Amino acid sequence: MRRNRKIALAAICSCLCMGPFDVIAQENERLFNPEFYAYHVGRNNKENGEGIGWYRRFCIFHISDIHFHHSQMSEAIRVAQNKADVIINSGDDCNGGSEQSRDENIKCLGISYDTIASANYNSIPYLFAPGNHDITGSAKDIYLEKAVKLTEKYSSGFVWGDSTNHRGYGYLDIRSNDMGTFRIILLDPFDYDNKDLSMRKYMTCTFTQKQIDWFVETLKESAGKEHHVITVMHYSFGDNNLIFNEEKAKPDAKFYQDPFMIPDIIDAIQNHSKLEKTYKDEMGINDIVINEDFKNTGKLDYVCHLFGHIHSKNMHWCQKTDGSKKYDILMLGEAALGAYGNILNKVYREPGTVNNIECSALAIDTKEKNIYRINYGAYLKYDKSNSERTEKLSYRLTK
Repeated sequence: MRRNRKIALAAICSCLCMGPFDVIAQENERLFNPEFYAYHVGRNNKENGEGIGWYRRFCIFHISDIHFHHSQMSEAIRVAQNKADVIINSGDDCNGGSEQSRDENIKCLGISYDTIASANYNSIPYLFAPGNHDITGSAKDIYLEKAVKLTEKYSSGFVWGDSTNHRGYGYLDIRSNDMGTFRIILLDPFDYDNKDLSMRKYMTCTFTQKQIDWFVETLKESAGKEHHVITVMHYSFGDNNLIFNEEKAKPDAKFYQDPFMIPDIIDAIQNHSKLEKTYKDEMGINDIVINEDFKNTGKLDYVCHLFGHIHSKNMHWCQKTDGSKKYDILMLGEAALGAYGNILNKVYREPGTVNNIECSALAIDTKEKNIYRINYGAYLKYDKSNSERTEKLSYRLTK
């Protein structure tokens, strides 16, 4: 009873500081979008301030695998305008294949960027992760050129990992008044020059020593500053023989280095341990050597890895199928926004809308260590029984 009185009193005091229209707007927002808000009783942590009252979770809109369906892309971005702190696109705007011409991909990319410019009228930060269908053939350099321009247009403060050569990786820090600072790290799994295309076949994944050294230093800095870290890449990590279903992703890309290299780095920092290992490149060009002792590194609050590619709304913990290792790394995949490929976990849409459109809002609560994933169709976030399609996911394997 006392707790309820405290909540009521705090709510009344908060209302007295606002005008009537502000109060109504806030109450309506909490009523119709309850996943994005929570009520805290007691003291918050030092970074987020002190007090009792409502707080807003950090919200990401995750879209992926558009595959030339730009009208659906426009709809998803417009839905995000009054909800998202950042929009993350995990790749494959285009539908290029091994035989796709460079000119077709460049045309598709141009349409994508025009669509974003039109639909993102609130200029929400917008981040790209290149997909294998985007950078086919010699379109990679054009893709990066356009992605750089658009990222810099919408995401002020984005830090490129390599400002002189490969610019497919970098990070953006976003400060949330209630949830702290998030560091969103984009990784480039196509980290090779155009001259290597004949060796790096379609739908492959490779890194350079330069990118991995940068990634290690970026994570160490994040741990020292108590950032909440999210990594983004078109592909997931893990064994190639994971079962392909709604719970586990099958990363069907060809990893030229160990597909657990990135998880090993995150795991070593989480556990303040040493990582001394050489990850061989099967092509014999980009062997990665890591020799780091993370004993004195700060505490890393790693939230999740976002990916696309397999067209499945996916949630699983990164793990080795032989049972030797289960990482404290939550993997969240997204279904295809465009009507292309395999779709699992379908969400009901209004009659007359494209059946395969799907995207998600991720409301991240760093106090609870939970993610509320809200499944959206073209216009609705309800299933056929008209109930909310919201999943509550812990982003810590052990709390």
